[in-house]
Amino acid sequence: MKLKASVDYGVRAVMYLAVKGDTCSSREISEEMSVPRDYLIQLALRLRNAGIIKARPGKNGGYILAKQPIDISIGDILDAFDNDLKHSRQEMKKGRRISKQANAVREAHGLVMESLNSYLGAITVQDLLDAMDDKTDPDLLLAGALRAEADRLTA
Repeated sequence: MKLKASVDYGVRAVMYLAVKGDTCSSREISEEMSVPRDYLIQLALRLRNAGIIKARPGKNGGYILAKQPIDISIGDILDAFDNDLKHSRQEMKKGRRISKQANAVREAHGLVMESLNSYLGAITVQDLLDAMDDKTDPDLLLAGALRAEADRLTA
């Protein structure tokens, strides 16, 4: 799956802020993460409105995380760009009499979307930082986050 540029750049910016752990200028983030600066400023507004980052104006201003990395999921970042993730396709209509096959497809589609949301909501920025720092297999760290989410959902 490929993400739209806005989502990709937004994840890069948040991860960079998490790694740095301090205020970073738009110029620094732009140069280090290969994100066009003017576009980054637009994206930062969405991330700020979602409560993920804070903007500090002024000469020594810039951006900083508004929450701890453990409190920011990848799903949260994607939700900040919700309009960029929606497809232009018409949703399946509810309330109409439909065939068993169409209903089965609707239910399967719902499971896919629910699974995707749970998966992305279970992985935090902290999990990714840990995967970067830890010399063990990153897949095992992420699998642990997913197991914890599965336990939460089935409890």
